[in-house]
Amino acid sequence: MTITLVHPSLENLQSFSDLFNLEKLLQSEGVLPWLLANGWKYDDDSSLIANIIDESTSLDEIWDSKEFDFKALPDELKEKLNQIFEYFYL
Repeated sequence: MTITLVHPSLENLQSFSDLFNLEKLLQSEGVLPWLLANGWKYDDDSSLIANIIDESTSLDEIWDSKEFDFKALPDELKEKLNQIFEYFYL
């Protein structure tokens, strides 16, 4: 299965317009817009994941997090995360 990473845009974040100012969200340098654009629901888990990623200094630190079990995510979500990491870290 090929998973394609979607870049955040006004169109693919429109469903979150009642929760966020989309223009400010798109200007964010954090990972949350990327998660939302790529199928994550906006909930406590996505907020926690975004915070962990934004505050981490290495991929190992993310995958070994004690706050969230990234390794327990379904394979599709792990692949999407890997693609987001490549965008942010490479």
